[in-house]
Amino acid sequence: MAWISKGFERILLLMRKYKVLLVDDHRILLEGVRSLIQDSFIICEVASNGVQALKLIKSTDFDALITDYEMPDINGLELVKAAKAAQPEMKVIVLSMHDDPAIVKELLRSGTLGYVLKKDTHKSLTEALTKVMEGKRFLSDEITEMLISSSAEEEKSVLTEREVEILRLVAKEYNSRQIADILSISERTVETHRKNILKKTGASNLVGLIKYAYTNNLT
Repeated sequence: MAWISKGFERILLLMRKYKVLLVDDHRILLEGVRSLIQDSFIICEVASNGVQALKLIKSTDFDALITDYEMPDINGLELVKAAKAAQPEMKVIVLSMHDDPAIVKELLRSGTLGYVLKKDTHKSLTEALTKVMEGKRFLSDEITEMLISSSAEEEKSVLTEREVEILRLVAKEYNSRQIADILSISERTVETHRKNILKKTGASNLVGLIKYAYTNNLT
């Protein structure tokens, strides 16, 4: 009879209303997501940046957090780490346009259960919310394929394609702000990549990175 009990528990779980915090600096997208899921989940608060979101997290209990990755103050990774430290039981979904394997893996290691691309259908987000509230993981199909492909590539190369791209620019003595402008990503994202590159290459500073780049013909 255990399967009946588990099935009943799942029905109760799906019927429950959850408090969700939405974080995105694009107002139109924020309102669109709110209207999409508010019938099934209670949208308790919305925030337009990470700092605002952290203030809410410290004063209000949430069941779930849905956040963008690229934001003007702190990025999604920093927000996820701080949010999980403040509310360990809160479920996290990242809704982003980024499909960089290094970023996705770091977010998953930091406690993110769901990763949905903004170009995916609305159904993907509602499915993601339902899954993560059950304690399960949900990744967009494209993200799953990307992670599988990335793992296969990492068996051949220490650095990802994006990391190699950034290392080449570092070797040319571009700083993080200049690299961010060239690659059309945020400076904080560049800094995250640089930390991963240092860790993977075993380099301890800029000189070590440049030496690695020249040694491995990445200049």
